[in-house]
Amino acid sequence: MTRAVQAFKARYNTYYNGHVAYLDGCLAQENGNKDNYTDIIPLYITGNKATVSIGKSDFDRAVEKCQKTIKQHTITKRPEWNSNKRKTEKDRIWLSQKEYNPFLYKAWFLMGKAQFQKGEYLEAASTFAYMEQLYFSHPDIIAEARLLQAKCYAEMEWLYDADGLISDTRRDSFPKKLEWLRSSVEADLQIRRGLYEEAIPNLQKAIKKEKRSKLKARMYFLLGQLYQQVGKPELAYKAYGKTIAKNPPYELEFNARIRQTEVLSTAQNRKKMIKRLNSMAKNAKNKDFLDQIYYAIGNIYLAQNDTMHAVWSYRDGAEKSTRNGVEKGVVLLRLGQLYWDMEEFVKAQECYSQVIGLVDKERDDYDDIDWRSKVLDELLPHAQSIELQDSLQLLARMDSAERMKVINDIIEYVKEQEKKKERSEQLDELKKQTDNAGKQAATAGNKGQIGNNSKTPALWYFYNPTAVASGKTEFQKKWGKRELADNWRRKNKTVLDDFNSEDEVMADSLASDSTSAASTDSISGNAENGESEETENYEEDPHRPEYYLKDIPLTEEQMQASNDILVEALFNAGVIYKDRMENLPLADRTFQRILNDFPAYASIDEVYYNLFQLYSRLDRKDEAEQYRQKLIDEYPENKHVSVISDPDFEYKARFGKHVEDSLYTATYNAFQADDYRTVEANCSISVEEYPEGANRPRFMYLDAMAKLQLGDRAQFMDNMKKIVETYPESSVSELAGLYVKGLKEGRLLASGKMDMGSIWERRIGVGSEEDSLQVDTTFTAEKNCNFVFVIAYVRDSLDENQLLYEMARYNFTNFTVRNFDINIVQGDGINMLQVQTFQNFDEAYIYLHRLQNNEDMAYKLKGLKPFIIAEDNLKKLMRGRSFADYFRFYDDNLEIGTDVNMEESTLDQPTELPEPRNEEEYEDEENEGEENFIF
Repeated sequence: MTRAVQAFKARYNTYYNGHVAYLDGCLAQENGNKDNYTDIIPLYITGNKATVSIGKSDFDRAVEKCQKTIKQHTITKRPEWNSNKRKTEKDRIWLSQKEYNPFLYKAWFLMGKAQFQKGEYLEAASTFAYMEQLYFSHPDIIAEARLLQAKCYAEMEWLYDADGLISDTRRDSFPKKLEWLRSSVEADLQIRRGLYEEAIPNLQKAIKKEKRSKLKARMYFLLGQLYQQVGKPELAYKAYGKTIAKNPPYELEFNARIRQTEVLSTAQNRKKMIKRLNSMAKNAKNKDFLDQIYYAIGNIYLAQNDTMHAVWSYRDGAEKSTRNGVEKGVVLLRLGQLYWDMEEFVKAQECYSQVIGLVDKERDDYDDIDWRSKVLDELLPHAQSIELQDSLQLLARMDSAERMKVINDIIEYVKEQEKKKERSEQLDELKKQTDNAGKQAATAGNKGQIGNNSKTPALWYFYNPTAVASGKTEFQKKWGKRELADNWRRKNKTVLDDFNSEDEVMADSLASDSTSAASTDSISGNAENGESEETENYEEDPHRPEYYLKDIPLTEEQMQASNDILVEALFNAGVIYKDRMENLPLADRTFQRILNDFPAYASIDEVYYNLFQLYSRLDRKDEAEQYRQKLIDEYPENKHVSVISDPDFEYKARFGKHVEDSLYTATYNAFQADDYRTVEANCSISVEEYPEGANRPRFMYLDAMAKLQLGDRAQFMDNMKKIVETYPESSVSELAGLYVKGLKEGRLLASGKMDMGSIWERRIGVGSEEDSLQVDTTFTAEKNCNFVFVIAYVRDSLDENQLLYEMARYNFTNFTVRNFDINIVQGDGINMLQVQTFQNFDEAYIYLHRLQNNEDMAYKLKGLKPFIIAEDNLKKLMRGRSFADYFRFYDDNLEIGTDVNMEESTLDQPTELPEPRNEEEYEDEENEGEENFIF
C-alpha cells in the first residue's frame, strides 16, 4: 500500500510539475531552433549549440523537481517477507532491487533527459549510468538508459564508447518497444561518421515513431539530404516533398523547395529549374532568402560546368544577402573556392576575409578555410601590386587615342555603377517610406506637439522615438543615406584626404585668404591659381581622365619605378605560391617571368634557388640541376651554395627530417644522463647539418641547459633570449621566456646547478618575492574539508584533449554515481588538470590510489605528477608557493600516519541521494510553495 501511495504522490506532485517544465523547455527549443540548411542538419536539435541555451530555466526546474521527487518518495527499505511463503526466482529478483517505488524510474529518466536538453551531456550520461546500477534487475530500464547514455556520448563525440553501449543492447535481450530509439541513436552515430547509406534505414524507422509534426518534417528534410548525398535524387525529391506536406515553418519549407530544384536539375531541365528559382527570387516573401536562392542557381550552373554563370550567381547571392549569417558565408565560401581554382587570388581574398567570420568554427573544413584566409592575406599586397602595375603598363604601351578610349570606358562604367547604386538606394528608401506611411502621417500631425502632449511625459529629443524617426526621414530626404564619417556631406572625400589635422586646415585657410587678397591686384595670377586648383581637383575625381592618367608610367623613370615594384611583387608572390600554397606550376610561371622580363633583378640568385627547389619537388632532375649549377657558378657567395654543394645534399633532403629527429632523441637522452659534452657536440652537428631544421629551437634549448650545467650562465642567457626572439611560436619558447624572466628577477639560479625538474621549485602566481609576503601562504593539515585531485604537467608537453578524454572516461567507468567536474587551469609554464570536488581527504586519497593502481591509467599518466590538495591549500599554492613546497608538506604532514579504509568509501555513493527511510516514516507531506495538484 505504501509503495502505491508513494508512486501516486510522486507522479502527481513534484514529478508532474517537472514534466510540465520539461515540455515547456522542449517546445521553446523546437520553436527557437535555427538550422543551417546549407549543410547536413543534425538529427537532434541539441546538435545546434544556440538551441541548447534555449529553455534552460525550464530544464533547470525539471531537474530540481525530479531531484525533489526522488528525495521525498524513494523507498529503499526491503519489504518484510512472509516466512511461510516460498520465494520464487521472480520474488528473489524483486527483493534484491535497490528501489521499491515502482514509479521513480521515470523521475530518473526525466532528470537525465532534461540535463541532456540543456547541454549537460556529462551529467546526463552519469545519471543514466547510475540508473543501470540502481535498476540492475529491470532489463527494459537498463536498455533504455544505455541508449540514452550512448546518445549523450555521441553529442560529446565519444563515438567509440557510444558504439559499445549499442552493442551491449544487441547482445542482451532487448524490448521491441525501444527499437525506434535504438534506430534513432544509431542513425545519429552513422551520420556523424559520414555513413549516410547505412543511416537511411535507421532514420526511416525513427521517423515512423516521431509524433511531433514539426520534428517529423525536419527529419524528412534530413532524409532528403542523405538521399542527395548517396546519389538518389528521385528519393531525395520525395523526402523533401514529405517535408513540405507537413506544413512546417516557412524557412524549412522554403529550403525543401530549393533542394527539390537542385536534385532534379539536369542538362535537359536546367533552364526550367533556374526559371523557377528566379521566380522565387522575385517573390517578396523570399527577400531574406535571396542568398540561398542564388546559391542554388549557382550550384545548378556549376553542375553543368558553366563556371562563369555560377560565379555570377554566387556573386549576386552575396551582394543581395540581407543576413550576415552562415548562409551568406557558404555562398562566399563557394565563390572564394572558385576564384582560388581560377587563380584570381585578389577576389578570393575578398571572399575568404568575410567567410572566416560567418561560418561555424566547428566545420570539418574550418582549418582549411582559416589557412587559406591567412595565405591570401599574405599574398594580397603582392597580387594587388602585380595587377595594378600590369594594368598601368598596358595603358602606357597604348597610343594616346586607344588609351583615352579605355579610360573613357572606365569612367562610363564608374558612372553606371553609381547610378545603379543610387537607384537601389532610392528604391530602398521608397520602400521604407511606403512601409512607414501610416507612422509618418501620424508624426506629421503631431510635429508641433512633441514633448507637450498632456497624456505623454515630455521627452528630450533623442529619447523620443517619434521625434527621432521624423528627423531621420527628413535627413534622408535631403541627404540620402550617408555613413557616419568625417566630411559626410561630401560624396567624394578623396579631395580631403591630405587635410588630417586642424593645423593643416588652418594653414590652407590662411593661404586661401592671402591668395584672394593678392588676386585683387593680379588678374593673371588669379587665373593661374584657378587653373592649378581645377587641375588638382581633376586628378582626384574618378569621373575625369586626369584621375587615371596621373599614375600611368609614361616616362622612362616612371616605367623603371613601376618595374621595380612589379618584379619585387612577382618574387614574393612566387615564393608564396611555391611554399605556402604549393601551387608549383603557377610558381614556375611566375619565376620564369622574372627571368625573361627582368634578367637584371637584384635577387636573381634567389630566383635560381627557388627554381632549383621547385623542380626538385617535381622530380624534374635535369632542370633542377641546371639551376643548381647556375647558382653555384654565378653566385658562389650565396648562402644556399654551401648546402646544395654538399655531396650528401640529396640524401639529407630526402631523409634529413628523420635523421634530425634521431639526433635530437640521442641529444635529449644524453642530457637526461648528465652527459653535457655529448649534448654540446650534437648541438654543434645540428647547427652545421640542419641549420633550418624543425628541431632547431629544441636543440638550442638543450644546448643552453647544458651550458648552464657546465657553469656558463652568460651563454645560457644568450641562448634562451635567442629562442624567445627567433622562435616565438615554438613549444619551448614560453619555457625559455620564463627562465629569462626568472633570471632577471634573480630567483631561479641561486645554485649553480639546475635540472629539468627545477621548474617544480619555481614559485607561481606572483611576480616577485615581496608579493608573497603580503598574504598568508602557510599550508594547513586539515583533512575534513574539500579536496581537489590535480595532475600537473609542463605546458605543451602532452595532448590536453586526450588527457581530458582519458580522465573523463575513467571517472564514468569507475565512479558512475559521482558527478566530478574536470577542468584545466593554465599556469606559467605548468598547467593543471583538476578533478573536483572530494568531500574530505579520505575520498581524495582513495581516488588517487585507485587511479595509480589502475594499470591502464598508470601507463597513460606515466611521467606526470598527480597529487591531492585541499582547496584552501591550492589557493595558497597559487599565491607564491612552489609545487615542491607542497610535495614536501604533504609527505611530512598528510601522507605519514594516513589510515584510510580503502574498501569502504563514500566515493561509491552519489552525493545527492537521500538517506533510506523506514516505511513508518512516510507521512503525507506538505510542500510549502509547491503547486500541489492532488494533495
